[in-house]
Amino acid sequence: MKRLISAKDVLDAAKEHKDLTVDKNTIVTAQAADLAWENGVLLVSDSDAQESSSKGCAATKAPEAHEDAIASCGATKEQEPVLTASQIEEIMTAAVDKGLWTADELQSLLHGNAPATQELPPVTVGVSNRHIHLSQEHLEQLFGKGHELTPIKDLSQPGQFASKECVTLVGPKGVIEKVRVLGPVRARTQVEILAADTFKLGVPQAIRLSGHLEGTPGITVVGPEGTVVLPEGVIVASRHIHMTPEDAARRDLHDGQVVSIKFGGERGGQLDEVVIRATRTGALDCHIDTEEANALHIKNGSVVEVVK
Repeated sequence: MKRLISAKDVLDAAKEHKDLTVDKNTIVTAQAADLAWENGVLLVSDSDAQESSSKGCAATKAPEAHEDAIASCGATKEQEPVLTASQIEEIMTAAVDKGLWTADELQSLLHGNAPATQELPPVTVGVSNRHIHLSQEHLEQLFGKGHELTPIKDLSQPGQFASKECVTLVGPKGVIEKVRVLGPVRARTQVEILAADTFKLGVPQAIRLSGHLEGTPGITVVGPEGTVVLPEGVIVASRHIHMTPEDAARRDLHDGQVVSIKFGGERGGQLDEVVIRATRTGALDCHIDTEEANALHIKNGSVVEVVK
């Protein structure tokens, strides 16, 4: 008949400063084996107890001998893992893909080290003036067939630039000249103006994220080689912060989340309704327009605090 040595048996033996005798019919629970090692209780084979020798299943207080004694005496039964190796790999891969872990953090976990706490880079401001993004079709209508934009300055977002080309905006009530064209070309033409520009041009204010053009007012765009009449596409850009999904995860944020930003200084304050734009190609940068920046005495490179 099998005999079970439990954690209670080990604790009782420890109180009485006794060792426990085991044989081939003895089962030692995993918890009992751990407590035996922690409390200095030896698991001694029946033959060893009689012969007082170190042969057979004798256990010493050294960790290696203790483990050998438990294994050879059939003290524990290996438990089936809760997850297979392939399932664990799938979970870790998904966590990296979703930005919950970085590759470096995963390597630290696999090597048994807690991920080092890293100081997050500051969120800085990029101040945006009125500008226009053109489709290839409209670029050629305004500047001539086959025309390509001429970059003069790289912008904060990878691959984007300010070009030397400028256009004139013509609204029902007024005109604004020298509006900079930003590149590269896009699928749809989009005009981004300031709130005050809507009064000068005589068009309604439509506060939108870039690319959300349905139901926005139109305008006439004049270039050196032609004119384009837009039925829609004029927006006042929503405040937003560009970042990667990894940046967002480190800050406990997600794409589309609406936050606030706080500024210090003599005219410090808080701006609400700031949208997180987390994309694979995003570079960490908070975009507000010149009116908002002037109101709070903010310039390019100013640091903001993100408030959730």
